[in-house]
Amino acid sequence: MSSQRGNASRTRTQKHQNTTAFKNDKFGASVQVKKANSKIHDGLCQHCKGVLEWKVKYKKYKSLTQPRK
Repeated sequence: MSSQRGNASRTRTQKHQNTTAFKNDKFGASVQVKKANSKIHDGLCQHCKGVLEWKVKYKKYKSLTQPRK
């Protein structure tokens, strides 16, 4: 198994490869997805900005339920 400790090399290639990119609004965008896509992340470090953009891109972003104090 590839997740075993110390087993760094595999004997075969990757079984499946994606042919198309993931679309977070493929089957019609909900209100939350539209809001997340339009949001601009300013005033953040490069790492945090990249994390938030990845979450929005792959539909993992959840907005805050209450505003931060």
